[in-house]
Amino acid sequence: MQSRNVYICFMAKSVLCIGATLVDELYFCEDAIVPNSSNPAQKSTSIGGVISNVIQHLALLDINVSLITALGSDNDATFITSSFEKMGIALGDSIVAEDSTGKYVSILNPDGTLNVAVCQDISFKYITIPFLESKVDVMRHFDLIIIDTNLASNTIQWVINFAKTNHLKLIIEPVSVPKASKLADLNLDGVYMITPNEEELLVMNSIEMKNEISSIDALHQRGVTKIWLRKGNQGSKIHEENYVTALSVPHIKIIDSTGAGDAALAGWVYGYVHREEELACLQLGHALAFEVLKIKGSVDFTINKERLYKIKNTYYHE
Repeated sequence: MQSRNVYICFMAKSVLCIGATLVDELYFCEDAIVPNSSNPAQKSTSIGGVISNVIQHLALLDINVSLITALGSDNDATFITSSFEKMGIALGDSIVAEDSTGKYVSILNPDGTLNVAVCQDISFKYITIPFLESKVDVMRHFDLIIIDTNLASNTIQWVINFAKTNHLKLIIEPVSVPKASKLADLNLDGVYMITPNEEELLVMNSIEMKNEISSIDALHQRGVTKIWLRKGNQGSKIHEENYVTALSVPHIKIIDSTGAGDAALAGWVYGYVHREEELACLQLGHALAFEVLKIKGSVDFTINKERLYKIKNTYYHE
């Protein structure tokens, strides 16, 4: 009986996600894209945004999650709210504004890789410091906070300071090169992990670095505990100050690359919450990303805990 009580307490670990929720419109081009011309394509619509991709996978994996986001007062917001409530994603601390819900539109090559994307987002306007200050009693009760860089720079800094003051683990997902550059001039002391790809890494320090290692060293010196560098088909590495955990990837046929990095973060978080070793967390992250690469859209709605471990063990034999 005693061990069961400990298990229930352990499983109650909770994750708060703060950032943009969007409607994703993905256009899959049928042939090689011809610039400055109309290209035949097939369309797919779903709920997206980095934070929402992450939190949907965490909910599917039975992690206790809550979301602070900004929605408009339109049909897109109604669709998102209804979908999230069915998944058990709490939205009670989010804000509904007299505005249009954000939207992400991407054009994908026939091989599923991204050609170009645009994003219209309202989170930076409404998830402000005063708004978050009204939520501090809620925020203190979470074990882990994940934010994206869709937030305004001063809001990101406030969350970093809040997490450090309250001894909370904070993960920052850079989102894109332009948005990752917001981190260059911020005080990152106390950030637990940042998850850039190679291009995002290069813009995250205010002083130009000579190479990848110097960029990572600079982030460590600025107070970041872990830098999870995503390197595409070369795998990924988690850099800590005195240790690197590296993991390769097998050849994967890509249907759609949208959301693969977000899925990787969700898989890693699942492992972290369940106290897996770093390498196992990385394997779980890769495993979930592989599944998302094989589907159209950014969320694999068939995933569950058992299937995630099965996928992990398929690619990374114990």
